[in-house]
Amino acid sequence: MVWVVSVAIGLVAAAVTAWVVPRVTVDDPDAPEFAGLASPRWVAVSAVAALASAQILWLVPQHTWWLWSAYLAFGVPLILVDLRTTFLPRALDRWLLGAMAIGLAALALADLTAAAWAVAGGAAACLFLFVAYRVSGSLGFGDVRLAAAVGAVAGQHGLMAWAVALFAGTALGAVHGIVHAAVRRAKPSLPAYYPYGPALWLGPLVAAGLLATGWSA
Repeated sequence: MVWVVSVAIGLVAAAVTAWVVPRVTVDDPDAPEFAGLASPRWVAVSAVAALASAQILWLVPQHTWWLWSAYLAFGVPLILVDLRTTFLPRALDRWLLGAMAIGLAALALADLTAAAWAVAGGAAACLFLFVAYRVSGSLGFGDVRLAAAVGAVAGQHGLMAWAVALFAGTALGAVHGIVHAAVRRAKPSLPAYYPYGPALWLGPLVAAGLLATGWSA
């Protein structure tokens, strides 16, 4: 069953990359031409990345797959765009959050408590990133929107999973920042900013993997 769902997730991610990403527009003079981000190569990368990340389903309860499936299928195209452009377009966020809202409704039918934790986790993570956005100035508002999805998919597994996911995403983002700064010293032409979304998005996968192996704080 995991493989069937994984293939479906990969196909949806490929479809989003091929047909939704090229139609994205951002009201920013520095925004790239998103139509150029849907080459056959990147459609394939999106499909493979989604298929690979979907193997996390082996480690989580089946009733939580609803949120995970939306998170993976629509999240992979979003973070690939962020990796290539440092933009997290609102249009792609809406697809992600819309799909997760449907997944949340299905989760509520199976486990109302988990659904409540997902809602609380999404709201809390969004608030946490909003405060960081206002205080640090180093985050974009797209990261705040992404945090709602991150907090929801991790939160459905409880407080520990939520906390580990946020910590892991923050830690991975810090490591990325250190590596980026080191590379920039060798290549001063690189911009000072870097995409934070992919690290944040990976947080719940790291948390699910750690907790499935029996790790605890």
